[in-house]
Amino acid sequence: MTTACMAVLGAAGLAPDLPRREVRPDPFTGRPPGPPAPPAPAPGPRTTIRLDPADAPVRAAGREPACAAGLGGGPYPDEDVWVFGLPAGGVGARFVAVTPEFVAPNRERVALTVPTEGGALTVDDAGVGAAWLRLPAGWTLTGGSAAIAGDAGSFALTAVCPASAPPSPGPLPEN
Repeated sequence: MTTACMAVLGAAGLAPDLPRREVRPDPFTGRPPGPPAPPAPAPGPRTTIRLDPADAPVRAAGREPACAAGLGGGPYPDEDVWVFGLPAGGVGARFVAVTPEFVAPNRERVALTVPTEGGALTVDDAGVGAAWLRLPAGWTLTGGSAAIAGDAGSFALTAVCPASAPPSPGPLPEN
């Protein structure tokens, strides 16, 4: 079974109980492998919750920038990073899938599912479930839903990393 397959099965709470392997550095670079897959969601029933209505509608450019390497990185010249989280009281709850809803600048309604269509599910340092997604700059968050394992009443837009200004062309060369 591939690592990617295990990550998908683990996110869905369906990973088989396999023995853990020792993590070893890559023999060619000496660096440890990339970040581990988030822990499997808590066992038990799945619940569907909605985005806190206070968090939408909003454009990334309308929020204070909060860029983090482990949550999508950035800022990027032409992409916004959206970060969603479960409430602090939801420790032990995990995202199975997050489906934020947006309106693109051309007024098209778009709903993308994390991690199937991009981004990633993770757990922050406090053990709270988080999800992030990179999208073209200028989209407006209008709502969303999430499937979770565990208990939480809603989820929130916890951070955004708006697109950076396009790079300046700099001074013109002299002839």
